[in-house]
Amino acid sequence: MILNKKALFSTVVAGLLGTLQTFAQDVQTGIKDLEAGRYTKAIQTFQSLTGSAPSADNFFYLGMAQLRSGNIDAAKQSFEKGVAADPKNQLNNVGLGAVALAKKDRATAQNLINGALSATKNKNLDILLRAGEVYTMFPESSDAAAAIAALETADKLDKKNTNADIEMALGDAFLAKNDGGAAVSKYENALMINPNSAEANYKIGKVFLRGKNYTEAQKYYEKAIATDPEYAPTYEDLAEAFFGSRAYKSASRNMDLYIQKSQTTDTDKILRSAQFDFLAGDNMRAIQKLDALKGKIDNPVIMRIYGWGYNNMGQYDKAIENLNEFIKRAPEKVIYDDYKNLGRAYGQVGTPEGDSLSIVYLLKAAPEDTTENLYKEVAKKYSDAKRYADAAAMWETALKNDKNPSANDYFQLGFAYYVQASRVGRDSLSAKMDTSVIRQTRQQLYTRADSVFSAVTEKLPEWSPGYYYRATSNYFAYPQAEALANGKAVPYYEKYLEVANAEIAKDPAKKDANKRNVMSAYKFLYAYHANKKDDAKAKEYLAKAQEFDPTDQDIQNILNPPKAAPAAKAPAKPAAPKKPAGRAVKKS
Repeated sequence: MILNKKALFSTVVAGLLGTLQTFAQDVQTGIKDLEAGRYTKAIQTFQSLTGSAPSADNFFYLGMAQLRSGNIDAAKQSFEKGVAADPKNQLNNVGLGAVALAKKDRATAQNLINGALSATKNKNLDILLRAGEVYTMFPESSDAAAAIAALETADKLDKKNTNADIEMALGDAFLAKNDGGAAVSKYENALMINPNSAEANYKIGKVFLRGKNYTEAQKYYEKAIATDPEYAPTYEDLAEAFFGSRAYKSASRNMDLYIQKSQTTDTDKILRSAQFDFLAGDNMRAIQKLDALKGKIDNPVIMRIYGWGYNNMGQYDKAIENLNEFIKRAPEKVIYDDYKNLGRAYGQVGTPEGDSLSIVYLLKAAPEDTTENLYKEVAKKYSDAKRYADAAAMWETALKNDKNPSANDYFQLGFAYYVQASRVGRDSLSAKMDTSVIRQTRQQLYTRADSVFSAVTEKLPEWSPGYYYRATSNYFAYPQAEALANGKAVPYYEKYLEVANAEIAKDPAKKDANKRNVMSAYKFLYAYHANKKDDAKAKEYLAKAQEFDPTDQDIQNILNPPKAAPAAKAPAKPAAPKKPAGRAVKKS
């Protein structure tokens, strides 16, 4: 058989070129996965490539993927293999410098990176670029100045200004210096070179995220997604932007998308996802994610989320157990939400001890909680426990910590003073007081209540209860005879009737709900005018009261006083008893 050598050669070359083309595609796919945050996938690709083609470049990309995923030791081994594969290729020495930075060993990092730059005489654009990138990889050990120096040298070598990666890395370096304006300018330069860069839009969004401008950050993240929906880091930061703007359901959804698209198994990321689920109200899903992390993570924060989740699910004993353990193990990480959830869980136990601990923890949370005024919650607990003096004091604190207290807030404060006043001298838990002290204390508390109720009527001038409680505060502040004489309650009873009757005219169904208070007002005004000998006014209010409730017994008794019972006749004297008639007895 005669072989056609030319045809054979052509076949071999074609096969070789096909293999090289496939190999190049694999490298580009791996790099793209690395840049898009799909570290697990990138690691798999470069592990395969280093097995079939153990080049220095492949080991470098494998090490970077491992380093980005948090596996520092595996990255170090890959970089060392890369150095061994080609000692003259300085990429892996830069990689070893990155490992040192990950370990916060800046001195070793500088020696390795400077050595790589010197070996290439600061003329290798790729080495300069990678040096600049690794100097800003780890915030706690970053060296922005060294990064900028290396990158500006690289930028000079890019004479046609076609390398968007240099501009991107310069943006990172300026951001590490907290110079957000300069960072955005560099990212915008990268967009001019490559308008389809999802990474550039993502990084501009990151600048706004750091500045807590969540709305603007979200705009750029949406642009990044529109450019490349598979660029995973965008979803993580978009989740954080939604978290910052309290859009918790959107935060939860985007964090799930990040995990899905990055294929990450990072337990901290999954833990963060569980936190967002909890905040979004999906407590069961959060618990399921935490259960999946058991045995894989030694982070006390997991107990915090268990505690919050169980509290929301009504499993208060488990909530208390987990939150107490979290506070014990990580006191430096405790935030007001931990105390708030623990306080609320204790409040559901239904024991005096639980109620007491509920107040303790809610008061620990209250000074730092800017989302809820927890002093109001504590004040209500004091009222429920009939501790009205404590309730009034807590409502005072609540109003001081509220920029715009509501009418209901003022009403609750006034009502606490009102009930406290009514109990003076009658509360078995209070020290005994003499009559004069009781009278004076009552008057002070009712006067304070009236002052607070005045704020209610200012805020809600068409709401009748505010006027009613002003009236009764002024009535009960004095002994009955004095209250009828001084008439301080009169204008408030009159205003109450005006507003209450207007309410009833608009909605007749309110008549029954207001009946007791309306009749009390009419009776007081009748008594006041009768006491003043103003018979015409007295009769006017009596007639109005009768019209409002013809069946009221007090009004009927005034209009138709019962007739005096006739004097009882003295009982007749009993008749003297007669001698019984005897029969004659015949004498013998």
